[in-house]
Formats: sequence, structure tokens, C-alpha cells
Amino acid sequence: MKLSKSDIINRDLRQDKPSEVGKSSLALAYEAMQKGDLEEAKRITEYARLEWEVVHDMFTNWAWSFFTYIADNFGEDELEKAYRSILGSYYKDRYDKVMVQDVETQLQLTIEGLRGHLMGPDRQGEIEVVEDEEKYTLVLDSCGSGGVARQRVDRGEVENPEVFGCTKKAQPWSWGKKDISYYCTHCTMVNEILSIENYGHPMRVTEYNPDSEAPCKWLVYKDPKQIPAEYYERVGKKAPAHAPRLKDKK
Repeated sequence: MKLSKSDIINRDLRQDKPSEVGKSSLALAYEAMQKGDLEEAKRITEYARLEWEVVHDMFTNWAWSFFTYIADNFGEDELEKAYRSILGSYYKDRYDKVMVQDVETQLQLTIEGLRGHLMGPDRQGEIEVVEDEEKYTLVLDSCGSGGVARQRVDRGEVENPEVFGCTKKAQPWSWGKKDISYYCTHCTMVNEILSIENYGHPMRVTEYNPDSEAPCKWLVYKDPKQIPAEYYERVGKKAPAHAPRLKDKK
């Protein structure tokens, strides 16, 4: 693999011959492994990860800007309708299979998706999992999708920051808060609102951090009956009578 700095994109680019440039980077990494050239395999694998990252981040930005366009031009109520139409079209087919599994399997499936978002400070798919008696806390530092996208906007690294909007008023699908990234509000719909409507409780609880440089967290409760009432109420849902209160847990 011939990697050379490209002035066009200001990073390394594969500049192989036309007859070779279409070959999978992963296939080249496997070939290097078979030859015993581990350093070359590592170099190529990292480039393959970068290929993934570039496309992943582009689609994250597209999604955020599309959500902003809907909210700005048609109103935030229409954005919720769009979420329900798009997410609802596949939600039950996907999560009916997940939610009947034991909690460890649910955790494994959840984290596989997060690894795919290239979490962690080096975008390697790293997620810290902290376990206590009642739950698993997934520390997304940084979140490889909404977190990284927010950081670029907040750092002034994007040319048109106005296309990456935030909620103008508190919405149930923004955890009852305003100034929440439109991209990140889809976590409310997937993890909490649609899960409560379909399964009676949040699948995961999202702790959104308003500081884009700080980690967000996902909470996966071992027993859904231990999910505090506040996590239902902040998304406009009535908590089950048995749900404990956060203040009682302190």
C-alpha cells in the first residue's frame, strides 16, 4: 500500500496504481499478516479504520444537518414526527429480539454498536464499563458520533455551524431541556421514549453532558424495576408505581 500525504484532504491518502487502488485495505492488512509483516499490517489496519471514520463522521454530520433543516423549516414538532416515522419503521423488528435477552447479552449488543461508532479518545472503539449492584454505566469519552460532532462545532472547526442546530425549547425528546443537539436527541427516542412505549421501561438511560468535551454516559439497569421515576418523567412518560426516586437512592 502506497500512502502519501495529500494536500487536497490534508492527510494520508492511498495513492496506489489504478489496477490496485480498488483492493480492500483490510485484504491488504491480511496479506501483510500472512507474510509476517506485523508493522505493515498495523499501518494498513489503522488506515482502514480512518477510512471508516471519515465516512462515519460525514454521515453523522449529514444526519445532524438534516434534523436541523426539518426543525428550522417545519418546526420541532415535525422533527418528532420524522423520528417516529424513520426510527419506528425498524425499531420493533430490531429490539424485540434484543429485549428478550438477559441483561449481559443486551449489554454486549449495545456495546458492539458503540464500538462501531468509534468511541474513545483515539477513536478506537473504547468504552469504559463501570459496574455496580444495580446497573452498568457506559462512559462514552468521547462519544464517537454526537460527541465528536459537537466538539468540532464548539471548537469552531466547521465552516457552517448554523446547520448544526439545537433544541429551541424543552421537549420530551430532549430530556425536558433546550439547547440539546438535534443529532443527540435521537438517543432519547431510541433509548427511552420508544422503549418505554414498546417495552414499558427505558432500554438504556442517557446522561447527556452539555459540555461537549466531557463524556456522556449510558446506564443499563440490571433490573428495569430499579430505573428511577425521574427517567420516565423527563421524557413525558408516567413512571410505574414501583419505580424508586433518585433522591431515595442517595
